[in-house]
Amino acid sequence: MKKITKEINFDKKRLGKICFLPNDNSVRNIEKQVLKSIKKLKAFYNINVSNINIELVYSRKELNKKLKRKTPNWLIGTVVKNKIYIFSLLSITKHNCHKNNKFNKLINHELCHIFNAKLNKKMPIWLDEGIALYLSRQEKKKDFKKSDWQFFIENINKNISFNSFLKHDGYKVSYWLVKKLFDNSNKNKLLKLIKKPSLIKREGLLR
Repeated sequence: MKKITKEINFDKKRLGKICFLPNDNSVRNIEKQVLKSIKKLKAFYNINVSNINIELVYSRKELNKKLKRKTPNWLIGTVVKNKIYIFSLLSITKHNCHKNNKFNKLINHELCHIFNAKLNKKMPIWLDEGIALYLSRQEKKKDFKKSDWQFFIENINKNISFNSFLKHDGYKVSYWLVKKLFDNSNKNKLLKLIKKPSLIKREGLLR
């Protein structure tokens, strides 16, 4: 079955589009959550985004084909340039371990990456992921190794690979690193740090 496309509008302005199967009756709920997330993120980032494209996928095989690689079971959404690939509510529990009621956090997470890239396309992966996790309220346990925390402190401004990020428990560590930044900074300072992450080390914010 061929997918169809619907425009996404916010305050009577075109933001982008969403691509889905015609029989997907969850699209209305998904669109509502997208608009809700965008409203909150615009208020935080103080910027406008446009040309947001979302394509709903319906199987692991389809996602692998779209990304041209084999994806792990936990991956249910990702951003490629300005396009979000994410499992539909119709298939999210069937093809991965996440529950439907967490979709609001999942789509908010991916939208955060788009807002982050608008401010800084070369943001370190730990900061990009940590902000997305924190702003989406995807709390992580603080049960990582001290050596993994130290790894990110030592490489705070380096563009480490995604494999290294995963190897050093990146999702958990990045959440707590960013939480510490939020606890010790105000909103305006945080936006400056996103634009210029080198300030984090210079000002000793993560000692």
